[in-house]
Amino acid sequence: MDKMIPIYQGANIVPIMAAINRNPNLWNEHTIRTKDDISPHKKLDDIWLRYNDWSNYNGDRDKFNSPHDSVWYPSADILNIKPIAMQIMALVGGERLGGVLIRKIPAGGSCLPHIDTGWHAEYYEKFAIQLQGDLNQSFNFDGESFSAVAGDVYWFDNSFTHWVNNDSDQDRITLIVCIKRS
Repeated sequence: MDKMIPIYQGANIVPIMAAINRNPNLWNEHTIRTKDDISPHKKLDDIWLRYNDWSNYNGDRDKFNSPHDSVWYPSADILNIKPIAMQIMALVGGERLGGVLIRKIPAGGSCLPHIDTGWHAEYYEKFAIQLQGDLNQSFNFDGESFSAVAGDVYWFDNSFTHWVNNDSDQDRITLIVCIKRS
C-alpha cells in the first residue's frame, strides 16, 4: 500500500518563498503544535494559514481540534497562499478545504516519528507542496522514503507512523494543504 504518492512537479513556489522571506515574523505566531516537549513537532517552526478560528482557542487543545469549519488566517493573505491551495484542490478533486500550514525543519533537524490523530487528521487527506528542499532531506515511513525538491507536490497517508529527516545544510520548508475528497 502506498503511503506517499508524488502527484506533480514544477509548482511555482518562488512568489511564496519570497513572501515568507519578507515576513519572518509570521513564524511561530501559534505554537500549539511545537511548544510541548513531548510533541514530535518540537524544535520545528510553523506558519498557520488556515484552521479553526483562533478565537475558539481557550487553552483546551482537544476542544480546539474537534470538528470545525476552517477559516483563513491573516497570514494566508500576506503570503498569498489561497491561489495555490485552490489549485491543489482542483488538481485532486477536493470538495472541502481544511487546515493549511507551512512547516520548517531546520538544517540538521528532524520531525520525530508519529501518527497524526484526532478529527482533523482523520477527516482530511494531506497534500504537501515542497517550498524548499533537497535530496538530503527525506519524508519517511517504515519501508518507504521520499526526497522532495522545491515545486514537488505529493499526497501522504498520515495514519501511518512517519517522520522527516533533514540531513542537509538548508531548512526544509513544506506547505501542507488538508483536503477532503469525495
